[in-house]
Amino acid sequence: MGWLADGGSDEHHDATRTWGQLAITTTRTADGSRRYEIRHVEDRDEELDELDSHADPAETRDRVRFTDDGEYRPLATASTLPTGWVLSDLDAADLLRAVEFVYPATISNWYRERNGELDVSHFRETAERQTGVYADVGDIGREALDHAVEACCVDSQCSARREWDAADDDEIAVPRGDGEFPCREPCSLFIAKVREFQKMEECGEDDAEDGYRARYRSARRGGRT
Repeated sequence: MGWLADGGSDEHHDATRTWGQLAITTTRTADGSRRYEIRHVEDRDEELDELDSHADPAETRDRVRFTDDGEYRPLATASTLPTGWVLSDLDAADLLRAVEFVYPATISNWYRERNGELDVSHFRETAERQTGVYADVGDIGREALDHAVEACCVDSQCSARREWDAADDDEIAVPRGDGEFPCREPCSLFIAKVREFQKMEECGEDDAEDGYRARYRSARRGGRT
């Protein structure tokens, strides 16, 4: 829990830090122990009785599967975390469980990065492992790949901070994001979007730019038309 301790909590004041779209508040009790509360960052100023309160961290897993509009969230780190809920009076173990339900593997990846042990898999390397309809996604052109990253991997779309590039010696000139936890490899949803951008690239130079714009808008909406 060193990351939360670094937030400056002491025995007289609460301290709140963010983890993706989560606001995590640490409170010191009278006996000096720490208790924790989790809610959406947009609900930071809401009163407890205005939010849907959960006691079991496992309930969070079901609560965050859909957006506020009822759309299924296939990507846990997508910047569409629903609002209106709170988990409070958690001990350290329950806090870690709850965060893991909302953002799987982000704590371990953050820890590995902090200790210089994060194993990053760049796009070309990840593409080589693909099979079936995605077997040739590694053939996508550099410009189309950049468009795909810009559509899917910036702060407005994903809470993770991209640490991978096209290849170890080929950096993608798109902002990596400011998230607290790293993204160590292209996710399956990104690979699917790459295939869409690749199809646009194959349609011909005259139509490609319009195709990129259409796929860009679709990706920004999470694939909805």
